[in-house]
Amino acid sequence: MFTSLAHAGIGEITESNGKVQIKTVKAKRIEGAPGTEISLGDLLKVRKKSAAFVRMKDDSEFQISAKTTLIFDDFLFDSENQKMRARIIDGALAYDGEKLVPNDDREFSNNGFTLTVRGTKFAGKFGTTSQVVLLKGAVGVSGKGDDQMLSGPLQSVIFDQSGVGEPFKMSVEEIRAFFDDNDLDFERLVGPDYEESLDTGGSLCVGCN
Repeated sequence: MFTSLAHAGIGEITESNGKVQIKTVKAKRIEGAPGTEISLGDLLKVRKKSAAFVRMKDDSEFQISAKTTLIFDDFLFDSENQKMRARIIDGALAYDGEKLVPNDDREFSNNGFTLTVRGTKFAGKFGTTSQVVLLKGAVGVSGKGDDQMLSGPLQSVIFDQSGVGEPFKMSVEEIRAFFDDNDLDFERLVGPDYEESLDTGGSLCVGCN
C-alpha cells in the first residue's frame, strides 16, 4: 500500500557500526542506532571508522560510509509520486532505488552539482574531486555549465570545480577496488550474480527511462 509521507518519518536506520549521529531540524542530536527513524530535514553524520545503512519508505537503501554527511531535504512517496532531495556534504555512499511510479523525481546535490537518478544502483565519493560509478539504471550529473549522462553499467564520471568530465568505462575489478577504497559493500548493492548478468547481457536498466 502506498502512503503519502510528506510530513511523516521517511525512513529508518537498519544497521549501524561505530558512531552515527542524527541532527534534527530542531537541532536535537540523536544516536543513530538501528531502528532510529529518519525525518525530513535530518542531517545524518557517520563518523570515522563507522557505517550506516538506511532504508527509505520507498524501499530504496543507502549504504553510508565513514566520514560522510547527508541531509534529507525532501521526500514524498505515494501512488503517484516518488520524490527525494538529498544533499551529500562529503564522504561516500551507495544507493539502490528502483523507479516505482511514473512521476519519478529524485535528486542528490553536492557542492554545486546535481545528480538525477532513474531506477538506479550507483556509488559515489564526494569531496574536492568527486566520482560516481553506475551499476544499473541511469544517473545524470550536471553543474558548472556541464551535463553528462551515465546510461549503462560500469560507467563512471569525475567532477570538480572545473566541471563534469567525460564518462568512461571501468572494469568490474576497478569498481570493486573503488568500493573497497570507500568502505562500501559491492555485493550488497548488486547481488552475487552481477558479473554473470553482464556476461549474459541481462537487463541492467530496469526503470531507467
